[in-house]
Amino acid sequence: GISSSTTTGISSSSSSMGSSSSYSFSDTSQNKGSDNKDDDASKENNKFLIPEEVATYHDLSSKPTESSISLRVKALASKGEAKSAEEMLEAFKKSIENDDSSKEMIRLRTYQPILKHYCDTGEIGAALSLFKRMQSTSGVILEPETYVLLLASIAENKYFCDDSPPIECAIDLGYGHSLGPALFDELATEMAADVLEITSSSARRLYNALAIGFPNESSSSNPKNQNTGVVSTLKEVHPLMSMPITRQLANSNTLVASRVSLDRSTGICPVTEAQQRLVVLEEDQRRQLHNDLLDLSTEQFTKFTGKIKGKDSADNKAREELQNFSDWLDTREGEPFTAIVDGANIGYYMQSFDKGRFNYHQIKFIVDTLEERGENPLVIIPNKYGYPKFYSSKGITQRLDQTEIQIMEDLSQSGKLYKVPPRCLDDFYWMLASVSDQSASRQGRDLSVSNDNPEGRFPGTRPMLITNDQMRDHKMELLETRLFRRWYGCHIVNYNFTAFVMGESVAGNEVGFSPADFFSREIQGNQCPINPGDEDTSYWGGHAWHFPVNDWELDERFVIRIPAKKQEWGGP
Repeated sequence: GISSSTTTGISSSSSSMGSSSSYSFSDTSQNKGSDNKDDDASKENNKFLIPEEVATYHDLSSKPTESSISLRVKALASKGEAKSAEEMLEAFKKSIENDDSSKEMIRLRTYQPILKHYCDTGEIGAALSLFKRMQSTSGVILEPETYVLLLASIAENKYFCDDSPPIECAIDLGYGHSLGPALFDELATEMAADVLEITSSSARRLYNALAIGFPNESSSSNPKNQNTGVVSTLKEVHPLMSMPITRQLANSNTLVASRVSLDRSTGICPVTEAQQRLVVLEEDQRRQLHNDLLDLSTEQFTKFTGKIKGKDSADNKAREELQNFSDWLDTREGEPFTAIVDGANIGYYMQSFDKGRFNYHQIKFIVDTLEERGENPLVIIPNKYGYPKFYSSKGITQRLDQTEIQIMEDLSQSGKLYKVPPRCLDDFYWMLASVSDQSASRQGRDLSVSNDNPEGRFPGTRPMLITNDQMRDHKMELLETRLFRRWYGCHIVNYNFTAFVMGESVAGNEVGFSPADFFSREIQGNQCPINPGDEDTSYWGGHAWHFPVNDWELDERFVIRIPAKKQEWGGP
């Protein structure tokens, strides 16, 4: 028989079925008989034994699979044989790469036990090397917890201190630094590209790791701070303890690992004074969002028509209609649209009172205000609201009066009104309009408006989308989260005014506009300004990394700043 605890190669032999089978079950029986119930380590190892031997038997008698290799890797890692597990996994990876017919893909779960073993045992070089291979493996989707595990282990082993020994393999792996705050910046940058947020338990894990890696300045074992001037006041906390919000400004040479509440209107952190950015969609991301909306429109239309008796479902109809709208935006001449108006949202705004209705006067009020402020608006409405009579959202038939009909006709004749085709969702149309190139009318011009523009226009990305829709519909969950968040933060502009009663409004009624987001809800690192109260304002610098936490408030972040000497981070 072949011992399943030491086999690291990949083999497939039907002739070995009998001996392998005999070995597997007799070996399991022996282990059960000799098991010491008081030995916790033995219990931990034995719980993987039967699945491992079944997987080994499978791999000897037929082609190995990702599932069988995953079981064997987990068993080896649990027994401390991480190197053997890694060799087995790499051999399997090569075998499927060399087999054009193979549909096997290595997943995160297969690598994770090995990475955890290296991190738990302080083998940081091995962990970092494995992590880079994980990044380059197509089937591995790295999770926030994977990054937290690696960052926390490196922190606990003091490699983020600027006087630590280097991680010897880091430079060979492609990193620009092998230790210190600069290495943390590189790893956090990789994390920001892959994930958007962490959990509160991960925040506490990182906090405790930094508390271990940067001993408190009052510690008897490190009274003078071995980290050459970096001041740490961190103390380990219970893993389940709620993290309090910190509001006090930290000195430039103080290690920061805190829960903070960012200023809603400026994005400035009260502890580090680093300012959060609003991250805009890149050109390829705009195209991806555009194409995703086309796909979603087909799915939505198919579901909708499938629920209506007697209606034939033409799967491509919704996509074709939305594509026609996109083509119209790209080819129309004249001035480009700079403001897309969610007509249904504005028409029903604050109309929940008894005489409330879909109100065209409110739409005209928004359009007039936008034009006065230098914008060229396009109102998008569901098809039914483009007629004098329709079934309203209140469940009653509404008839437009002559004034409302005139408003609708004026908007239509001036090219400022677009009626979405029947049974198509208007959300997709105003979302697509906000990311349209408008090639013919824009002619390559940048339509965005600066904060200090002399015309007094509302600053930000163009076209802006005027709506108070919170986008909580399950349909939007199908969009890639990072794209959706960036789109929402860059393009959505909320509004407020006093609601109309029919065509009447209060004297002095004005529209107030405000961006939905002042800064992006994603992991980002930003330069810290020097605290003027510091004794030496010319010596310290560095970046503050703010991590959104999915079970904290929207404007709260977990912030990490590892102070760096200016000659190390390249500051002025």
